[in-house]
Amino acid sequence: MEIRTVRRGEAAALRDLRLRALGDAPYAYFASLESEASLPSAYWEDWAAGNDKVMFVAVDGGEWVGMAGASVHPDNSGTVGLWWLWVAPDARGRGLARRLVEARADWARERGAVRLELAVAENNEPVKAFYQSLGFAPTGERRSMASDPTRTGIFMARSL
Repeated sequence: MEIRTVRRGEAAALRDLRLRALGDAPYAYFASLESEASLPSAYWEDWAAGNDKVMFVAVDGGEWVGMAGASVHPDNSGTVGLWWLWVAPDARGRGLARRLVEARADWARERGAVRLELAVAENNEPVKAFYQSLGFAPTGERRSMASDPTRTGIFMARSL
């Protein structure tokens, strides 16, 4: 199993993977399948373009089976935001989520970050427990989820 960054020219594959994730677990994300399906290809290609954000993918025999993004906080506060963690159902249970989180943490450290921050659906207990096992703790910040305004997301953070 290879964990690597998305490369230029892989926008279509990244889009397909993200839409798979949203279809598999719509309750887990702030964005909706419909909103992301309409984004232009330049949006997806941009994940491979910059130094201020990155998208990692887990690749098994040529098939993309997981993803996780990170971006430097716009205020340059030493915080890196973590986005879009997802592992395909048939690839779960092999430690990929943990490997994807640590790949993002390493990327953040290389950029001088001192803190990681993410958001999870408030009622997604397994994911909250997973992040807590990696040292993340709730920050107290809460926000309604754009994908379903009746649901709330909570923010979690950990120091690097």
